[in-house]
Amino acid sequence: MIIVLQYALVSFIELFIFMLLWSKFCLKDENNWLKNIFVILIEIIILIIINKTNVYVDFLIRCTSMIIFIKIIYKRSLIRTIVEFIVLSCVNMILQIILISCAHLVGFSYSGKYVMRIVFLLIELICTIIITRCNFSKIAKKVIKLDSKILYYFVINLGLYIILSKFIWEYNKNIILDNLLVYIFIIISMISLNIFLYYYIIKISEDKKVLEVQNMYKPILLDIVEETRRRQHDFKNYLNTINAIVEVSSEKEVKNELRKYIMSLKYSNDIIENIIYIENIIIKAIIYNKLCEADRLNVKFLFNVANNSLDNSLNDYEISDILNNLLDNAFQAVKNATKDKIVILNICEEGNDNIVEVKNSGRTIKPDNIEHIFKRGFSTKKGDNRGYGLFNIKEIAKKRGSDIQLSFEDGYTVFKMSFNQISKRNKNSKRSKISS
Repeated sequence: MIIVLQYALVSFIELFIFMLLWSKFCLKDENNWLKNIFVILIEIIILIIINKTNVYVDFLIRCTSMIIFIKIIYKRSLIRTIVEFIVLSCVNMILQIILISCAHLVGFSYSGKYVMRIVFLLIELICTIIITRCNFSKIAKKVIKLDSKILYYFVINLGLYIILSKFIWEYNKNIILDNLLVYIFIIISMISLNIFLYYYIIKISEDKKVLEVQNMYKPILLDIVEETRRRQHDFKNYLNTINAIVEVSSEKEVKNELRKYIMSLKYSNDIIENIIYIENIIIKAIIYNKLCEADRLNVKFLFNVANNSLDNSLNDYEISDILNNLLDNAFQAVKNATKDKIVILNICEEGNDNIVEVKNSGRTIKPDNIEHIFKRGFSTKKGDNRGYGLFNIKEIAKKRGSDIQLSFEDGYTVFKMSFNQISKRNKNSKRSKISS
């Protein structure tokens, strides 16, 4: 009976450490310690029941049951639960290796006896609490939150290291303890190599996405260039028209007629001129595309862009996703309105934050839909593949440590996002304003 209680206490501390890591790094938004304690107690019961089985079967059942309980209780994706379990198991294993190494350095040999295991686990618990309180825990959360197939391959490698180490430990822990420094060097080298390859592949993947977005907008940029050339070609026609106005108008009328004609030219030329001054080619192409759509739908489209204000916060493909989705929704909301068909885009800076704000006239979202519009698959429009625009934007915001705000101001529906500036650059204060 005493042996069972000792085993239960050791298992409780081990599971508590593991759930503490999981709750801080993976379950922050949905964490519930009553559920966590329930998982721990059920796991202890299972571990006591299978205690006398083969160590490898015990290990397999322990891992499988833990993953299944977390998946069911927190209603999480099975793949994501497995990924998180493997990553956190690796963190837990590294902590234990560090503690055993430190003990060896000061002359204490790890024997695996009950009292020593309790002492080591309590020290590990203290270290875990310190880790979860440190700022670098935010970095770990971002890594675990990455939704990428590349991450899955990385985690599979980690999982193989953990399983191999566990089997060696259970077979004969002295193989590891007698060669601890060599073992640590091998593990650190393999994990470091995997991390380097992972970030290298991620960088290549990010560059590929940026290139794809830039290639997608090349035709629109060519249209802008063609439009500029056409206006340069028309310059002679403008002069001929001015000359004709002077010839056919009376002295009283000529001043007024010239003013009217020049104002119309200025309005027309401002459209292309202000777009040209936008330095980011993705923003430039999106705004030009939306100006053409605004002209077709008879929508008044206003924009105010501070150059470089998003370049140090977002990648080009993220800028494309955010602006296209927000502007598409705004145009969709006003296109059938009978009056005041207005859409406004603001890209600017507020303090140390970069701001993206899209407004459309009218209160175009029903109160009942407000709490659902950012959920995956929710849409007020009919058809397949709907309801992913705002969800994708919210995912980008989470990845960048930001959020998206919805408000209603002065007869406008407003979506606003703010992003921290990653680095300071020399900024051109040129702003562009246009209406269509």
